[in-house]
Formats: sequence, C-alpha cells, structure tokens
Amino acid sequence: MKLLLPVAAALAVLLPLASAVAATPTASLASTDVPDAQKRPRRVALLPVKSALGRVSDLFAPERAPEHLALVAGVESSLGDALRTQPYVELVDPAGVRARLGDDHSSRATARLAAERYRLGLEYYLGLAPARAVESLRRSVALYQEIHQDVVGPKSIADAAFMLGVALVDAGNAVAAHVALKDAFALQPERRFRPRFFAPQVEAALSAALADHLSTGNHDRPYGGHERLAALARRLDVDAIVSATVVRDEGGALEVRLVAWRKQRQGFEAEARLPVAGLERSLEPFTSRWLACVPVAEANGAVGPRRRQNSVWMDTSASYALYLRQPTRLSFHSLGFAAGVAVDIRPNLEWFVRMNMYTSLSDPYRDLLHAFNSVRAVAGIGFSLERGRLRLVLQPGLDLHVLGSFIATTDPDCKLYGESHPLCSSATVSNLEADVLVGLNIATVALFDLGRRFLLIGRASTSTYFLPLDGTDRLNFPVSVELGLGYRF
Repeated sequence: MKLLLPVAAALAVLLPLASAVAATPTASLASTDVPDAQKRPRRVALLPVKSALGRVSDLFAPERAPEHLALVAGVESSLGDALRTQPYVELVDPAGVRARLGDDHSSRATARLAAERYRLGLEYYLGLAPARAVESLRRSVALYQEIHQDVVGPKSIADAAFMLGVALVDAGNAVAAHVALKDAFALQPERRFRPRFFAPQVEAALSAALADHLSTGNHDRPYGGHERLAALARRLDVDAIVSATVVRDEGGALEVRLVAWRKQRQGFEAEARLPVAGLERSLEPFTSRWLACVPVAEANGAVGPRRRQNSVWMDTSASYALYLRQPTRLSFHSLGFAAGVAVDIRPNLEWFVRMNMYTSLSDPYRDLLHAFNSVRAVAGIGFSLERGRLRLVLQPGLDLHVLGSFIATTDPDCKLYGESHPLCSSATVSNLEADVLVGLNIATVALFDLGRRFLLIGRASTSTYFLPLDGTDRLNFPVSVELGLGYRF
C-alpha cells in the first residue's frame, strides 16, 4: 500500500497530460473545415528551378552564355507568383531559401571545411596523386551535401564533384568517373568548360556524362528524395517544398516538371508536367488543387507564436539501472521499462516527464534480502540539437524515486533466520522500505527518425539524491540506460 500511493500520485500527474495530448485538435482534411480566423499560413519553400535544356555540342563553348537561363528565371518567377496569390500561403522564395540556409554558423563552418578538402584534393590531383585526390574530393562533396550546398550555391559543390570525376578518370576508374560526372551535371547542368583545357579522355567522359544526364537523369526529383527534403524542411522550418525542372519532352516542346513534397505526409503528394507555353494559366489550377488538399493546422490563439508541427514526442523503452553506492558488497541490477512525454515549447527547448518502473534483482552475495520494485518519476527541461534525422537532447531534471521493500544486510544470521530474529542485529540491517529519495537527474538522449513519425530512442542518465539526509548515504547515484521506440505527433 505504501508503494501504491506514490504510483497513484504519479499517474494523477501523467493522465491529465495524456488527455491534453489526445485532445489536441487534429489537422483538417480540407482547408474549408477550419474557420478562416483559425487558419495559419502554410509555409511553402520554392527551391531554385533547374533545367535539362543543355546540349552536348555547347559543352565546350564558354564564350556563349546558355540561352535557356532567362527561360528558367521566368519559370521560377511564374511559380513564385502563382504560390503567392494562393490564400494562406507563406512563401519562402529561392532567395529566401538561400538566405535561411546560408545564415547558419555551423553550416558556414562545414562549408569552410568542405572548401579545404576541395583545395587539398586539387593539390593531390596536380601532384599526380589521384587516389588521394579522390578520397579528399569525395569528402568535400559529402560535406557540401550535408548543408544542402546544391540549394545555397551549386557552383562550389559542382566544382568538387567535377574534379572528383576528373580524378577518377586519371585513376583509371571509368565507371565511377561516369557516375561522379553525371551527378555533377545534376548539380549544375548549365556548366561549360574551356575547349582543350582537359585531356581528350576527360572531355570524352564529360560529354558522355552530360548526354546521360540529359536523357536519363531524374528530372522529377532534382533535389533528391524524401530523406533529403525532410532534412531540408526541418532546416527551413516549412510545411512543404516545391521544386521544378525545365525539360524538353519527346517531341522537343518545352515543359516544366513540377513536384510538391509535404512534411506532414512524409512524402511527395503532387506532380505535374506543364507546358512552358501558357504556363501562368496552367499553374493556377495546379496550385489551387494541391493546396486545397493540404491540411491546415489550427492556431492555439489569435495572438502569440505559432505552434510548431511535430512538437509532442512520446516513447516507451526497456530500461536497465544500477547504483554506484549501495549497502550490498557487490552491485545488484535493476530491470524495467520507462515511458515519457516531451513537448517542444520553443525551437531547441522542451519540457519532459518520464516514469520508470524497476524490479531489482538479488546481488551475487545475496546481501539484498528481497527483490524489490521501485518507481522513478523525472521531470525537467531539455535542450536539443538536430542534424538531419538525428536529434540530440540534454535533459536536466528533478528525480523522485519511491523504493519498495528494500532491506539489505551482510550479517549471515539475518540472511539465515530473517531480519526479525533475535540473532539478527538491527544495526547490520539497512532498511529503506518505502522511502522516497529526491535528487537531481541529468540525461543525454538520442532520437533517430525511422520515418513515418517513428523514432528509435536511446537514453543514458544519472542522478544524485540529497533527501532524505539519512537515506542517501546508503543508496545513491543510480546510472541507467534505456532503449526503445517513440512516436511524434
């Protein structure tokens, strides 16, 4: 009964929280389902429009600017105008996208490191060390991809990708060189080179890669698939991303391949192939139909900051713990499970509540007279950092630990006859039964996005108890690890 009272008190705290989460209004299925006063703008990012209009014959003609650049700029402008005219749309245009991605200290540091790796790879290449050049240039491309440099400014990542292909040609790896050069043209399809600047075999590899890109490139996904766009959406803090590529169809007519990706659906939800001739007329029906099917989140109030999507995190985990200070001669182990809720209150700031239930097993010398159950409740705030699909959180908090029938002794008579026998000296018995320990907890949490809102969660924590004063000198400093699955709302 003594144990049930703290458990009931802890459940009384968690049940209203769970009810509040469950009562949170869900997204509507159509924009007309939510009153206008409660709608918030849908944040839509328009990425820079790409083209697949180059010609292999123009690859080594740098004196003439590509004619299609003005056409691509016009398509980009028309797309932006069509999205701006839609109600409840907050557009982040390509210039805004570049500004948001570039205004990031960690991204600038990564870009500097990528540039250094590119210069080092170039030095290796000029020093006739193609193998080392390939290794350094691969690292440069990977670093640029981490910060979406293909969106911010494709020239730098394309430079590294083209040089990687050239180094692979010199290394004699024709297949890998073709793949690298094709990827480079996907990054910067309008790239041109000075004639006779490269060796004939390199020029032939460049021409073959451009021809392959123009004919078989994935022009419907110019900025990659779901995982890359999900990471990009998190960095931009947008609900949807629109990208487009200008191509020639089988008959030679110009068309725009348009695709819309949405964070809430976790994937692509609208695609269209629209003729460039009369593009403005065909864009309005497409954007209207697409946006009419995008759920509209309700605002929490008329005034104040907008609620972030995916702000509630819940998880259940298997748990293991031991104490660094215990009255037994050897450590005893505790197994159990945990459940928790975390709610983002600001970017990179959250509050959390966790409940742990443990069964402690006997130690090797059986100084612990009975296996006992205990309950821990931890609450506090968390400071988070997101990099791609990984979210790292530091969680300091208050730890309330309710012990069960904790009785330990090193006296053989107490073990043989029981702690109530006259031969058992009470001075040798540590009795913390139904005690409540209070202290501070610090935890590090790693959450990995598995897709479709499911998360793999790992948590490591330790506590120090300071109350009551006569109990913490015998049992203190629990260290625990947890592994489980979570879900974000």
